[in-house]
Amino acid sequence: MELILESLLDALKDTWLMLPILYVVYLFLDSFQRKTDNNDSFFWNLQKYGPLFGAALGLIPQCGFSILAAMLYVSRNITLGTMIAVFLATSDEAVPILISEPRLLPSLGVLLVLKFLLAATVGWLIDHFVVPNQKIISFNDLEDEEELDEEEQEDEQIEDNLEMQNAPSCSCCYPQYPVWLSALLRTGKIYLFIFGFSVVMNILTGLIGEENLAAFLQTSEVYQPLFASLFGFIPNCAATVVLCQLFASHALTFGSLLAGLMTNAGLGLVALFQYDPDRKQLWKILLLMWIPSLICGYIVQLIELAL
Repeated sequence: MELILESLLDALKDTWLMLPILYVVYLFLDSFQRKTDNNDSFFWNLQKYGPLFGAALGLIPQCGFSILAAMLYVSRNITLGTMIAVFLATSDEAVPILISEPRLLPSLGVLLVLKFLLAATVGWLIDHFVVPNQKIISFNDLEDEEELDEEEQEDEQIEDNLEMQNAPSCSCCYPQYPVWLSALLRTGKIYLFIFGFSVVMNILTGLIGEENLAAFLQTSEVYQPLFASLFGFIPNCAATVVLCQLFASHALTFGSLLAGLMTNAGLGLVALFQYDPDRKQLWKILLLMWIPSLICGYIVQLIELAL
């Protein structure tokens, strides 16, 4: 009982300062996500600049862009390399969490630069060497929509509503509420998860012993990028929260964090699984994400340990 109480108090002391920072970050993100004036430019730039723009778009901590990229790829409007660049650059909740820890801001800056460079490079290599000469439907070739009569408009509206109901939605977002309330709910949800995870980690540390835990982590560093890269495939923001918390508590190397966040594409993989009937293609995409993430994670970890 004493260990549980101490773990609760330590977790509260370590995390309560996150609350105001997380709320401000989510206020900004929710406001940005609800601006749809520039949605068309996303489509055009994804096709015009390919993996370069896809990598930049993926860095924005928003669940919808990976879903957008998956849907555009299924409809053959963007290349495979562009979609994977978005997936590799996506970090879900990592940016708000790392921002809320001021001491981790330098690590966040390095992480974002590396993710952009690696995602753009991998996407370019895929389009030019792995799957060259892909045929995509250019937006310039799309015909203007003809005027529909009332009956056709009603049928189209019904189809759109069905697609919206079946499409994967962001489990971390609350677009049905005002911005201030949505940001408050997201802050509370993430904070409770972080707090609970901190309590569990404190209890485990107390039971195992800090010295024994540190010795185990030091001997298991060779496997960390492998486990982190596989863990990152979990299509839920909880995966990024766990990775960031382990890194913040020095239980995970920076290379392992990079590997895990590169494979975490949010709900993009869920959308791809739901709407792309080619299951063999899905396994190919997973490999094209996992292999570069694993290699980059180990390279960065080796550099990190050598310094």
